[in-house]
Amino acid sequence: MRSTSQALDPRLLSAILTPLLLAVCVAPAFADPAMDWVQKMSDAMRNLNYRGYFVYMHENQLESMKIAHYRDDSGEKEHLLSLNGEAREVIRDNQNLTCIWPSSREIVIDLSRKNNYSPIFIPEDIARLEKFYDMNIVGMDRIAGEETMVVNIEPRDQYRYGIKFWINRDNHLMMKSSLVDDHQREIEQVMFTSLSLFEEGEKLVIDSMPKIEDDYHMVRYHRDTDTTQIKLDSAWQIDDVPGGFWRESVLMRKMPDTGAIVRQLVYTDGLASLSIFIERQTDDTMQGSTSMGAVNAFIRILADYSITAIGEVPAITVKHMAEAVSYHGQ
Repeated sequence: MRSTSQALDPRLLSAILTPLLLAVCVAPAFADPAMDWVQKMSDAMRNLNYRGYFVYMHENQLESMKIAHYRDDSGEKEHLLSLNGEAREVIRDNQNLTCIWPSSREIVIDLSRKNNYSPIFIPEDIARLEKFYDMNIVGMDRIAGEETMVVNIEPRDQYRYGIKFWINRDNHLMMKSSLVDDHQREIEQVMFTSLSLFEEGEKLVIDSMPKIEDDYHMVRYHRDTDTTQIKLDSAWQIDDVPGGFWRESVLMRKMPDTGAIVRQLVYTDGLASLSIFIERQTDDTMQGSTSMGAVNAFIRILADYSITAIGEVPAITVKHMAEAVSYHGQ
């Protein structure tokens, strides 16, 4: 069964659906030690300058990746490089998210929003998460030679995954994370094999548009002059959203290859996130559910439109969200 309809490019989905929330906030002082550790980790991963190597285990595959992260007065910059298999490269700054795909000779450029293409989960609003997750310190461990505090985040319902963090006791950087389903089965893991802060005075220089060979094709999913943030057409209604999830954004996209107009609604609870895509039905649109590792998708047809809910959330969540969409137009 197909996971998406023809107009939804899988490279675009890869670039925008994996939940990594990067908004900067002032850290509150939490009475709960577990929440305090997670908040310190969130701030450190956004605001410190670091580089390292990590392994990403998903879908029975093991991927080795390199990361460099830098923050200065102009904002955040980040560079990700896959070290085995295809040499995929991701460059992020305040404006753009640039994905380089050597095998297809393509560069995909999208908006740099809170949802970023990275397997590293970073929570945002820790106080809000407390309403839908239980957080507990469950021990200490040693990762890549560093002493860590282990915090378990367990959902209070069936609509989101649980996650466990191993947090560096010295600089509060995340050394390891493990995503688990409702049966406590590990479905994804990120573990750093080395992670270090930049030397004092050292600066990371990232070219947001690297030099490429002439045979590369550029796919741009937005332009600086586009109005990408829109209001949802009143004919479309999204009811009965699972508790804790809010609509973060509504975007309108014109797909470069087909010219099709796609509405994208992004929902998050501060840790988990998913997207709903609304587009005109095509002849090869298929209905039903599909999954790939931690990513689940559900597709239904409504009023000649294809409704696709997809994200790193349990299957019941994307099915619930797709079926919550209703149309009241002509």
